[in-house]
Amino acid sequence: MRKLTEHAEQLKRMYSVQDGRFQGEAAWAKLPFFWFILFLSYKCTRRCSYCYAFNQVGSDADKREMDDNTFSRLLEWIPEVWNVNVVKVNSISFLGGEPLLRTDRIKKVMDYVYTHTDGMQGVVFTNSDLVDSINWDDIIDIQWITTNITDISIEELSRRMTIINKRSNVIGQTIAATLDDDNLDRVIDITRFGIENGYRLRYYRNLYRGVDLEYKNRLLAKYHDVCDCLEKYVIKGYDVHTTFLFDTLIPLWNDESSPYLCGKGIATVYPDGTIGPCLRNHSFKTGTIFDADPLSKIQCDVFHFDAEKPDIPSECRECESKTVCQGGCPQDKLLLTGARSGKSVVCDIHKEIIPRVKYLDKLKYYNRADH
Repeated sequence: MRKLTEHAEQLKRMYSVQDGRFQGEAAWAKLPFFWFILFLSYKCTRRCSYCYAFNQVGSDADKREMDDNTFSRLLEWIPEVWNVNVVKVNSISFLGGEPLLRTDRIKKVMDYVYTHTDGMQGVVFTNSDLVDSINWDDIIDIQWITTNITDISIEELSRRMTIINKRSNVIGQTIAATLDDDNLDRVIDITRFGIENGYRLRYYRNLYRGVDLEYKNRLLAKYHDVCDCLEKYVIKGYDVHTTFLFDTLIPLWNDESSPYLCGKGIATVYPDGTIGPCLRNHSFKTGTIFDADPLSKIQCDVFHFDAEKPDIPSECRECESKTVCQGGCPQDKLLLTGARSGKSVVCDIHKEIIPRVKYLDKLKYYNRADH
C-alpha cells in the first residue's frame, strides 16, 4: 500500500464534517449523489464488440481525444458545477476508451479537484492492459478501480489485480464483466474468484444482443446460478456485495424515491467537450462545458430513471421490486424500443432476480448477527 496522501485526509473530512450540503442518510452517507463521468479520450487498446463507445463512435474513436483547450476548460468546469450542485459526496470517474493511456490527465484532474473543491471519490474503469507500464504516481488519489475482464483469463486477471493492489492506493477493486457468450459461460468461475479474493462484482448484460430471446433465457439462468453461488458464500461468512451487482441495480434501496441520478446528478463529458445526462448514450448531448449555467445543461427529463414518471405503467408502481427497478433504464428502452415509456426491457429477468438479491442481503445480515 502506498503512503496515504493529503487528499485522502481531505476525503475523511469530507465524509465527517457537516456543512449543509446534501448527503445520504445512514448506510448511504458515503454514496455519491453526484457523478462526474469523464470520457477524456476514445482511444483504446481493444475493440470489444459490446463497448458503448465503440458501437456509437466506431472507427472514428482513434481520432477522438480531448484537445488541450477543452481539457483546460474542463478543469475549471468541474468545480463550477460542484459549487452549484450542493451535494456533499461527489464521484469523479474516468472512462473511455482506455483511461490509463493518459494517466497524466487523471492526475491533473484529481489535483485540480482537491484544490478547488472539498474532494471527491476517484474512480477508474479500465481493461487493465497497461498495469505493467503506467506511472502509478499519476493515479495515487484514485480510491476505486473497476477492471473489465474482457477476454483475458482469470489467471491473468488475478495477476493484474494483484499489481493494482500492490502499486496503488485503492481501497476497493471491482471485477466487471459484460456477459457476452464467453463471459456468460465462465460467470461462475469469475464469481468464485472475485468473492474468494475480496473483490466486488459487477455484471452487465450485452445490450447489443437486443431482445434476443435465446440470450435472455441464458442470461436469466446464469443470473440464478450466480445467486445460488453467492448464497453459499454468504452462509460461509464471506462479505458478498450486491449493490450494482446486476445491471447497475441498487437492491438495498427501499425508499419510494429513485436512487438513480440519470438526467439529474450525472454530468457526462465527452472528448469534444459536449455533455450529456447518460454515460451509455454518447449521441444524446444537452450542451457543452463552455456553456453558461452548467448544472442546468445536464438536467434532462427524458433520462429520469424513476417509476413515478407518468409514462411508466401502473403495474410497475405496484410491483414488489419497484424501489429497485424504478421502471427500468430509460436508455435501454430508447435503444431497444425507440421510446422511454413502458416497462423495463428486462422486466421478466428483474422480477425474478431482484427478490433473490434482496434475500442475499437479508441472509448476510442475519448470518452476521448469528456470529
